[in-house]
Amino acid sequence: MRLSWPLGMRIQVAFVLVLFLGSLGVLVWNAFTSALLPGQELRVRTVLREASHRMAKSADPMVTSLAHGGADPFEKIGVALRGIATGVVADFPGVEGGFYLAGTIDRFSGYATGNAHPHPGLSRNDPPPLEAPYIQVQARQSLAEASTEPLFSVRDVGPSRVAVVTEAIGSSRPALATTWVMFRLTGPEQLHAEVRRYQVSLTLALVGMTLSLLLMISLVRSLTRQRIMQDRLRNELRRSEQLATLGKLLAGVAHEIRNPLAGIRSTIQLWGRMPETAKTNESMEAVIQAVDRLNNILSRLLYFSRVDRAERQSVDVNQILEATFTLLEAQASEQQVALDLQLQSGLPPVLGSGEALRQVFLNLATNALQAMPDGGCLKCRSRYLQEERVVEISLSDTGIGVSAEDQKHLFEPFFTTRSHGTGLGLALCREIIQQHDGRIDLVTEERLGATFRIVLPIAKRESDQ
Repeated sequence: MRLSWPLGMRIQVAFVLVLFLGSLGVLVWNAFTSALLPGQELRVRTVLREASHRMAKSADPMVTSLAHGGADPFEKIGVALRGIATGVVADFPGVEGGFYLAGTIDRFSGYATGNAHPHPGLSRNDPPPLEAPYIQVQARQSLAEASTEPLFSVRDVGPSRVAVVTEAIGSSRPALATTWVMFRLTGPEQLHAEVRRYQVSLTLALVGMTLSLLLMISLVRSLTRQRIMQDRLRNELRRSEQLATLGKLLAGVAHEIRNPLAGIRSTIQLWGRMPETAKTNESMEAVIQAVDRLNNILSRLLYFSRVDRAERQSVDVNQILEATFTLLEAQASEQQVALDLQLQSGLPPVLGSGEALRQVFLNLATNALQAMPDGGCLKCRSRYLQEERVVEISLSDTGIGVSAEDQKHLFEPFFTTRSHGTGLGLALCREIIQQHDGRIDLVTEERLGATFRIVLPIAKRESDQ
């Protein structure tokens, strides 16, 4: 019996998945945005090199005149250099820049920024105070470099992460001046916004993960309750089926018991009307046989009521089969029936009642022997089907087989093809196997004989429970 998940549980599962995937997406997004920084640095490096090159090219004539001693005073040089720097960085938003003059001057000049200056009337030459020492060191390194390639560096200065490019002006070395341009990859405001974003996103991710965990625990509890309910419904269904079977049995019992009782009653009435000489051995034997038949029917009916209450434990199927066939050796030898046991070694145990399973195997084997009164072969095979996690037992005979018409009623109570049979043997076998969560079938093949196939689930290990 299979139960479908209720709508509320399916909504809960969907909500858990959405929360978990959303939280995971936030974490991935944080990791992805952090990985963007190297690509950003590459783009900034290209921009800064272009800005530095334009500044160096524009200031080259002025630096050349400075080298020949024809330069204007420092104040006028600073005004000119500031004009050059302002014109260049205006095309590059967020870029700051200027120049560094070496020789006897040895100072910064011409500071400009592409952003709006907070104090338009205020002019300056030095870079921002936190970054100035690092820019000065890099500028002096560019002055002495033999290569004309600009120098690029990324530094963490205070709360900011800055990218700096310095480039020597002119071809003479050591150079008399360099450019410097700077871009803030992360400033204090950006850093604060990044921290806040990470805090919010991580909080959302943690809350989502926590809610997912709580909902998952609730879902597991719901599934456990549903499993218990499913087991309860399965047991109730099994009891209902058993009651239906018992109903059929009662109808059959009424018919089966009437015949022996009628024979006993008529014999006793005959004894009452006739002299003592009428009580012959044959009539008394007939009464005894009728009583035995009634006792046999009642015994099998009582077995039906005990099947569901049988104690369950790990059972070795091969051991039961070997013991059952040992009991049948004398009868098989008398009928010239060969017994062929093909049992797979190392068969995993099944959970059930050994006595009940022995009754099943004995009934099937006895039926097979009765179908071969003139000899034949009774083959029994056991094997483990790993994919299905079940043990399979098959019993085959070389008798006359079962007709297509009889196959339709084979497992019905009180259906029998033998004159002295009760018709409860196969019905009892099916009831026992179903109580063990297994199944029993007649395998029909185009040959003489009959093959009964039994499938039983193996006992669950502690690690599987």
